[in-house]
Amino acid sequence: MVMSKIDDLLEVYRTQVSLQWNEMLSGQEKVWFCVYDPSYERRIRARLSEFKIVTVQSGHTWQEVDITGLFENWLAGNEYREDFFTDPSLLRYDLDDFVARLADHLTEKIRSAENSTVVAVIGIGSLYGIVRASAVIDRLVRSTDIPGRLMFFFPGDRDRRNYRLLKARDGWSYLATPIEA
Repeated sequence: MVMSKIDDLLEVYRTQVSLQWNEMLSGQEKVWFCVYDPSYERRIRARLSEFKIVTVQSGHTWQEVDITGLFENWLAGNEYREDFFTDPSLLRYDLDDFVARLADHLTEKIRSAENSTVVAVIGIGSLYGIVRASAVIDRLVRSTDIPGRLMFFFPGDRDRRNYRLLKARDGWSYLATPIEA
């Protein structure tokens, strides 16, 4: 049953968020990946409030950030958007700007968090085919002091420390703490 997988994921998350937090960890070690099958994306979104409840019950605060529409908003505001629509291959010259803006957006949210906050990022799958999630996460962790924990809801899979977004692309190795059912 699909719901039991999400219930299992919630239980694993409950265990992780209830552990005592070591503040001496590096930025990469303060990142959590809540890994689930991409087919569960809508079900996960429907149950985000349960992750928040578990977080609060564990004595922490919750801050949710949905990045799903950020690329579209960036593109709509880009002065070269008409050129991009005419020739999408031109986008490759401006995608570093999008990565920087996305990282800045997330940095702003992280900086407003406290040491006991889980900043939960949903919508990372919307980056697939546009930019590598690893580029955003690496840039973010290198440039931002993470006060609490930064959790990415990650539709994909993991093999040891190798993560693959949407199970489709070659993955990348990362030190994040995996949360898996």
